[in-house]
Amino acid sequence: MANFLNDIKNTFRRGNTLMQLILINTIIFLSLIIATFLLSFFPQGEEVQDIIDDNIVLIAPIKDFIWKPWTLLTYCFTHDGFLHLLFNMLNLFWFGSLIQEFIGSRKLLNIYIIGGIVGGLIYIGIYNLLSLAPQINNISPTIIGASAAVCAIMFAAVTLLPEYEFYFFGLFLIKIKYIAWLFLILSFTIPSSGISHLGGALAGYSYIYFLRKGIDLGSPIETLSDWWSSLWRPKPKIKIPQRKYSESTVSSKGLSTTGLDPNYFPDQDEVDAILDKINKSGYESLTKEEKQKLYRASQKKD
Repeated sequence: MANFLNDIKNTFRRGNTLMQLILINTIIFLSLIIATFLLSFFPQGEEVQDIIDDNIVLIAPIKDFIWKPWTLLTYCFTHDGFLHLLFNMLNLFWFGSLIQEFIGSRKLLNIYIIGGIVGGLIYIGIYNLLSLAPQINNISPTIIGASAAVCAIMFAAVTLLPEYEFYFFGLFLIKIKYIAWLFLILSFTIPSSGISHLGGALAGYSYIYFLRKGIDLGSPIETLSDWWSSLWRPKPKIKIPQRKYSESTVSSKGLSTTGLDPNYFPDQDEVDAILDKINKSGYESLTKEEKQKLYRASQKKD
């Protein structure tokens, strides 16, 4: 179990976006199954389950969506069945590998997010437009799944490498554009799915089209991703200046030791505060007492 968890941690540390996306989708799917199972043992479990569902599926009626805008992202990381998850993750792996290899991991994440958002917005727009004629509106008011985001990656790969071929399940060679178009056409057997998939396909095509013209539609996503990563990135370690002289020499340089007990050593919080000050303003910004504390810390034996 420990090795399994370490493998997951290493996947995120290495920055393999494709595997990160597959892991996130899988973990969320399993977490929701476990949550549903546990909630079944509680009297109010069904109500809690409804609250969870209402906050992860994308709800098309605009009067409901405006109160839950985050579902524009959550819906494309969740699935309503194992086969649904498996089919999407296989397509994500096959086509995402091409995107990641040819234009990089960051672009893969951009396409996935943009595809999910655009697919969701087009679905919401068409649903509400058809609501003006209820007699012909047979579209589901909710959708869930990564299909629109995956469809964006599929059509981005097709736009990037239209003649590329897959050895399909080890049986025969087939051009990826035929797989992508078949996937899109068949998805219209469920109208709400077909609409969101079409939005994803348009997003994937548009991303590569504008990228070739020097415009990266995913720049805001990359900026946000960099900011988020910086919050979790450990601070660089600053080496404590090592002096080749004794504490008596420190005193002779004007760093009087009379203010500190000879047996006193600063704790880690004090050292961290001093190092932060050095990081911001440089070593010479320290007071005599702070320099002395830093010297004491450098002499402390573990």
